[in-house]
Amino acid sequence: MAETVTVRFLPEDLLAACPAGTPLQAVADAAGADITFGCRSGSCGTCRVRVVRGLEHCSPMGREERDFLRGLEAPEDQRLACQVRVLGDVEVEYLGACL
Repeated sequence: MAETVTVRFLPEDLLAACPAGTPLQAVADAAGADITFGCRSGSCGTCRVRVVRGLEHCSPMGREERDFLRGLEAPEDQRLACQVRVLGDVEVEYLGACL
């Protein structure tokens, strides 16, 4: 049985529990978090979030996500919610579309 972890969505201060390894997109959808997902494949930036706490508990970036965020000159604490798997407790703030 997978460890249960918590995700706090800001700014609405919504707390959700899920098994470790769950895609952040699935947690956001199930919890009703105010995150808009466009392409759901890491190429549009609509679901860009800032990891306020627990960046070390996020899955590593894939090449496409890394290249996309580098193109925006995004800080290291920004991720695309559709590309992240939650491995431990995290707190994320939705930043919205970047284009």
